[in-house]
Amino acid sequence: MANDASGPDRLPPQSPEAERSTLGSMLRDNAVINDVLQFLDTENFYFDAHQKIFQAIKTIYNDGHPVDILILSHHLQQAKQLEDVGGSVYLGELWEAAPTAANAEYYAKIVRDKSIIRSLIHSSTEILRDAYDQVQPAEELLGSAERKILDIAEKGVTSNTHTIQMAIKEVYDRMDQRARRKDPNAISGIASGFIDLDQLTAGFQNSELVILAARPSVGKTAMALNIVRHVIVEDKLPVLFVSLEQSRIELAERLLVSQARVDSQKLRKGHPSGDDMGKLIAAGDLLSDSLLFIDDSPSQGMLRITANARRLQIRNQIRLVVIDYLQLIEPENRRDPRQEQVAQISRRLKHLARELEIPVIALAQVNRTSEDRQDHRPRLADLRESGSIEQDADTVLMLHRPGRFGGAQEDNIIEVIVAKQRNGPTGELTLAYLKSFMRFENYAGDGTFGIN
Repeated sequence: MANDASGPDRLPPQSPEAERSTLGSMLRDNAVINDVLQFLDTENFYFDAHQKIFQAIKTIYNDGHPVDILILSHHLQQAKQLEDVGGSVYLGELWEAAPTAANAEYYAKIVRDKSIIRSLIHSSTEILRDAYDQVQPAEELLGSAERKILDIAEKGVTSNTHTIQMAIKEVYDRMDQRARRKDPNAISGIASGFIDLDQLTAGFQNSELVILAARPSVGKTAMALNIVRHVIVEDKLPVLFVSLEQSRIELAERLLVSQARVDSQKLRKGHPSGDDMGKLIAAGDLLSDSLLFIDDSPSQGMLRITANARRLQIRNQIRLVVIDYLQLIEPENRRDPRQEQVAQISRRLKHLARELEIPVIALAQVNRTSEDRQDHRPRLADLRESGSIEQDADTVLMLHRPGRFGGAQEDNIIEVIVAKQRNGPTGELTLAYLKSFMRFENYAGDGTFGIN
């Protein structure tokens, strides 16, 4: 990085003072070395001499020895690097550059930030060069650019450790918040609108990745839209819906039909009754007053999805992200094996939930294995293409419609299998699926259902 520049007359961003002060602080007080190592590695330093000195300090410290000017000088001498870094005289200057080690973390953050900006300049230059040369198809160039930027973003992530005392205090604070609720049956997360599901999960929790999985045409999207409808209409919370399969017009039509409880087939044929039109207009007014943001751009990667979600959280304080569906998200590298591609996507989704501290619901497909079983019920192992989805998910909901396979089962019954819940029990529950209305409702167990 030391020789990388944006032009012949411009030096890349750097701070020689911060680099010297960081190294000097480490020499003055070895206790801050661990603090600095949370932020920096050798390549974060711009100057070659500082890289060699930092690497020497790391090596000595990791070997269990104290680090001072004399020991560092001897180590560099043995490595035949002492003269390269300016000799013992320069090591003394580093000592003087930091009168106190108290600000070591502050200096280290400056060094890291300059390094990130240099990396961004370097990657942007490569992206610009590749774009002008057109050495790859446009989609591959875009994927390569995404990977370069994502690599820089990951390098910018630093360790964030807390004491157990701090964590316990946060637990007590959360317990106090829950105790203040007047309703003893109130849930701690975002409500789905389905009584049995909310009681089993306590709602969709912040920072958690929820997978909603099923075979095609079972009702994944309908279920997700019903949850979204409840959140935006009943709880009046802002939501981002990322649709990689259906257009915003299709989604809006399904929401209208579900909210108005109008037969979707009549709407498709273009012959709704006057009563139906009144219901649709009222539903449209209600939905128009809500905060639902729909991104129906096809062929999206996690870089764009993440950037869009960040922007909407800053501007509109979104409280939930729903993605339909996981296997349609563009991979970072199309040459990777499919299982590895899906594993990277599921990790990114989990990181997104944790970064924004809101629930992320990702729809996913189940493979055909479940249909070959006698009971046709999906299991965790059926999640298509990657076991990492199961690993990264905090909660996995699987939909099963027994009526699809004949027999005496009613076709409007949907079983929701809570196959995994990292912080709660697993179990099963039943919902009514009113397919003509594209609507899920609570099921009473006696063949009746109630509006949710």
